[in-house]
Amino acid sequence: MQAPNETSPVRRAYDVLRKAATEKAYLDADAREDLLHRLEKLLIKHADDIVDAISEDFGHRVPFESRSADVLIPLDGARQARKHVREWMARRTVGSHPLFVPSHAFIEPVPLGVVAIISPWNYPVNLALAPASAAFAAGNRVLLKPSELTPKTSALLARAVSDFFRPEEFMVVQGGPDVAREVTALPFDHILFTGSTQVGRLVAKATAENLVPTTLELGGKSPALVHDSFNIERAAERIAIGKTYNAGQTCIAPDYALVPKGKAEAFAEKLKAQLIKQHPDGKGYTTMASDRGLKRMEALVADAKSKGAKVIETFKAQSGTRAFGPVLLLDVTDQMQVMQEEIFGPILPIETYEKLDEAIARINARPRPLSFYYFDDDQDRVDGVLHKVTSGGACVNDTLVHFAQEDLPFGGVGPSGMGAYHGVKGFETFSHLRSVLMASRASPAYNLLKPPFSVIVEKSVNFLIAGLKGLSK
Repeated sequence: MQAPNETSPVRRAYDVLRKAATEKAYLDADAREDLLHRLEKLLIKHADDIVDAISEDFGHRVPFESRSADVLIPLDGARQARKHVREWMARRTVGSHPLFVPSHAFIEPVPLGVVAIISPWNYPVNLALAPASAAFAAGNRVLLKPSELTPKTSALLARAVSDFFRPEEFMVVQGGPDVAREVTALPFDHILFTGSTQVGRLVAKATAENLVPTTLELGGKSPALVHDSFNIERAAERIAIGKTYNAGQTCIAPDYALVPKGKAEAFAEKLKAQLIKQHPDGKGYTTMASDRGLKRMEALVADAKSKGAKVIETFKAQSGTRAFGPVLLLDVTDQMQVMQEEIFGPILPIETYEKLDEAIARINARPRPLSFYYFDDDQDRVDGVLHKVTSGGACVNDTLVHFAQEDLPFGGVGPSGMGAYHGVKGFETFSHLRSVLMASRASPAYNLLKPPFSVIVEKSVNFLIAGLKGLSK
């Protein structure tokens, strides 16, 4: 892919950031804390603006969801990073090989330089500024390309960033897929992309041209597995919350449920009751963020119904023109479109299983999910199941809330993503952990590799090899 020309806004922004990173490659702790503090101030000042802009983009978005997910969580992340950045920056002493003692070896985290963040529409502030916090903590310059599908929020981010940051620190470029392609065609030091697996593959191909390290935060079909011994009402309550937060437009939302055979009807009844209880009048419920998303939900339900699924409607959403109330599906099969792709909306297919190993095998036969939810009170069994299912993250007896734990790395595995961030892991993602040896002339090895090699040196090496050979028996 050809890099954008010098007149492109993306290229101009990149050049400004690159020049700054070249002139001052290392930012000290004071500079990093200042960047993070300004990010906190941005979120605090524009908290109400963020809520209003996202709701306007969506048609209607529950204010609490925006305030908690797109203000509180990134704000907490920035504060946590500012609190710990000096600790994270510290050199990490490691042992030296006996032949090199008293040489001193350590690992030193250093900034990568200029990083790009390509963020999505579903959590348009969180998934833009949380990675920026990690990048700032690591001492980088940042270019952000927010989603064109939330134009009000993206414009707000651009204004707010320009108010709180200098161009050589943090810049926002707006636009559609063409702008994203320009970003991925440039030799950034790291790119973090959040979005669909399909687009993630295109991003990975594009960044490979310049060997740009890439973190992909994708998605997939995250299962919720309920053990036969677990109270189905408790499971229904937590799955209902995870499925309807942001109207299911969440990459870690439970995508389908697996319940013991014979309990599907009862589970669906409990789930419907919980949904109605949690949304008693159907008002205030977040809408689908686009006409395309609404039509897709309708098409998924129609396809499942035409292929034999039992459709259970729960409540009629009353807010906005793109309102879509939660739908439960029983008797689903793999031939239905709803079981072949990530749903990304308030539809929950319910499958049944006879034995736990059967359910696990079914999960493992599908692409590795971003999250895995397991409901069980037996700790030994929980440990066993977690060891059998591979997923990006997991949460036991609840949904979604593992994302809010700043000390837990967030990321996928396989088709659900590569790499992770949050907390110290985010700092390390945007750092190069450079290995350094302060060589000492007093070490036995100092002259070991210096030609010409004497008979004593050769005998010493052979002696060491023989010793290691003996230890390996």
